[in-house]
Amino acid sequence: MPTFEKRESGRWQVKVRRTGHPSQSKTFETKAAAMAWARSIERAMDTKSFIPPDDASKMTFAAASKRYHDEVLPRLRGKVQAAYVLSRVTEHFGRHALAGITPAILSEYRDERLRVVSPQTVHHELGIISRIFKTASVDWGITLTNGNPVSLIRKPALANDRDRRLVGKEEEMLMEALQDRESPLPHAAATLAIETAGRMSELLSLKWSDVDLERCTARLHGIGGGVTKNGDAWRDIPLSSNAVRLLQGLDRNSNFVLPISQNALQIAWGRSMKAARKKHLLARLCQELSQQGFSEDIQAREVRALVFKKRKPLPESVEAFTRLEAEDKTLVDLHFHDLRHEATSRLADKLQMHELMKVTGHKTSRMVSRYYHPRAEDLAKKLD
Repeated sequence: MPTFEKRESGRWQVKVRRTGHPSQSKTFETKAAAMAWARSIERAMDTKSFIPPDDASKMTFAAASKRYHDEVLPRLRGKVQAAYVLSRVTEHFGRHALAGITPAILSEYRDERLRVVSPQTVHHELGIISRIFKTASVDWGITLTNGNPVSLIRKPALANDRDRRLVGKEEEMLMEALQDRESPLPHAAATLAIETAGRMSELLSLKWSDVDLERCTARLHGIGGGVTKNGDAWRDIPLSSNAVRLLQGLDRNSNFVLPISQNALQIAWGRSMKAARKKHLLARLCQELSQQGFSEDIQAREVRALVFKKRKPLPESVEAFTRLEAEDKTLVDLHFHDLRHEATSRLADKLQMHELMKVTGHKTSRMVSRYYHPRAEDLAKKLD
């Protein structure tokens, strides 16, 4: 028999206890409503159709997020990035109970985020939400009556396959800008990336103890000496003569070949890209001013005006430079990781597919094809 108790608030609390079932309780405004609910629970227990209330209704997303952060994140290779994404989604869903996060709510969140961030970012955010639900169900024993809600919504379409390679004199201009930096390490990192097809994390984790200049080989590891992105403990790669000469010229004051942080390298890369592009555009501006009949002295003066901004440049210079910035795509949208695409495409001309996969660390030919971007003119030369 259920028991009823009138609370000080005037509401009625009912408790249902049956052998073989967890105790159930709920509070109602009236006793009649409490009695009706108790009868429905007892009827479900008698007919063996009773399903206990979802554990997910008792745990908030914030609580699940904290537990995931403490128990799961430390084991992930990309825990820094994952922690940032986790913080972002917790800020939005923290107060929701897990059971209250429905496909409709997630779809609304997806559409709202797509207005301000890229589809790839939304993929990452939905992915970590999905992993929290999966962990809660599989590892924590939390009942999810309606399953994982992320699996029931459409993911935004992705078009993130890149085929960017160095074109024209981009490599020469970029390397010159990198050499102009105080530290030789950004230039060395870019050179090694082109020569070895190594990822940034692998190159920054490379130690001198893993380099054999006599045999012209190096052993690449993942971040902090751990497994690589593809899960391998390590990967042995050959070193070209250019890579060997570069390594021979580097200092060995550190255990690491490239003692520079990822953040510092990214900053140096961005600044070098910007400097090289500006130098290129100013050179093109001088060519245009020369064609318009301006003397070399005036060209130099206009360059100084645009660079140092101590005086107002001529309208012709401003118009030409603005147009060149919009039309000339030299050194635009070039990422450090694109050097891995460049290296893979170059190595493909020298190695067989199975050899190339050993160097790049890809598990399948399909993954290699995402990084192999032959130029049509290069293929034409092979035909002859």
